[in-house]
Amino acid sequence: MGFFNWAAPAFNRVADRWSPESVDDIAGWLRPYVAPQGHLVDVGGGTGALALKLAHALEAEAVVLDPTPEMIQYVPQESSVRAVLGTAEAMPFEDDWADAVLVSDAFHHFRDQPGAAAEFARVVRPGGGVVVLELDPRRWYMRPIVAIERLLGEPGAFFSQEEMCAFFAEHGIDGTCDHIKGPSYRFTGTVR
Repeated sequence: MGFFNWAAPAFNRVADRWSPESVDDIAGWLRPYVAPQGHLVDVGGGTGALALKLAHALEAEAVVLDPTPEMIQYVPQESSVRAVLGTAEAMPFEDDWADAVLVSDAFHHFRDQPGAAAEFARVVRPGGGVVVLELDPRRWYMRPIVAIERLLGEPGAFFSQEEMCAFFAEHGIDGTCDHIKGPSYRFTGTVR
């Protein structure tokens, strides 16, 4: 049993860490891609706390895609949000189905990051968006975080901002990386 399997109840208790300002910011980054009644996939979305808020803010459907059954059992039962068990590397959606993909603090957990990027480019319509919120490993205090992740059996495969932008460009998603605060940054890209 992996870390997220046994930690799901704890994540559910602290999952609603998103302030109204944070939700407004993220919705603003997604809004150019996701029109009302559109489709957003929150990849690695865990318990769905952020997806629910974004579904309301964007007036769109948010799908929480997560590989951990114990996490998605907490996804709210609401018409604008649905949970799908699956991985970023094999998304169970048709080509060009989604308007955007969001990955919040999860990309470094993906065991096949090139496979995930290829799936994003397949599932998101041309001109659609990919927003990834991530941590820059170059900060000195990130070294212990990377070490702990690996001790827990996680890949801990973090990208710097420059590496993230170059990585997605190689996979048909052009974008920019912008610092948010502390070690956090945002990749915002458009599928070619």
